[in-house]
Amino acid sequence: MAAGGSSRLDSPKQLLKWGNDYLINHVINTAFEAGVGPIKLVLGCRSEEVRKVLLNKDIAVLINPAWQNGMSSSIKAGIAALDNDVDAVLIMLVDQPFVSVDLLRLLAVKIGEKEIEIAAPRVAGQQCNPVAFKRCLFPEMMDISGDCGAKALLKGRRVGWVDWPDERLALDIDSREDYQIAISLKEIQPSASSGLTSR
Repeated sequence: MAAGGSSRLDSPKQLLKWGNDYLINHVINTAFEAGVGPIKLVLGCRSEEVRKVLLNKDIAVLINPAWQNGMSSSIKAGIAALDNDVDAVLIMLVDQPFVSVDLLRLLAVKIGEKEIEIAAPRVAGQQCNPVAFKRCLFPEMMDISGDCGAKALLKGRRVGWVDWPDERLALDIDSREDYQIAISLKEIQPSASSGLTSR
């Protein structure tokens, strides 16, 4: 999802530079490399500007005209556009540059387990994004409101946790300071994956 207005930044976070590219393309490329498609990209604020920089054309771009109503409106726009044969959805956010290919693949495997309704990563016991949801939760996801996302749906559900060793995953880019911190952390090697567990 990349529809927000980036109110605490002086430019759209989708168009922040990340290496030699834009943050939006970095996130899309990570999803493609992980093989978690088909990918539906939800845009809203300044959508035409963002569309102009997209390098990967093998994505479905959705425009959320109600993006000012919060993250929930983008989630609902994405869910409504899914094909009927989709078993689960993995929701990624554009402001989390440290989501890795390996993590996405682990979440895809975890949400495929029969008894699991939601798959999510944890860093030092703290729930993070991205989060995957089974189809059985789609009706409830269409009823959420505001800017809280679908986090409230985790309560009382069968969650498959992936304990992730790279603490950078918990960083969201919501401000210019966050962006500078992310840039400074970009070249640091993540913790060894040997510490990875899931349940």
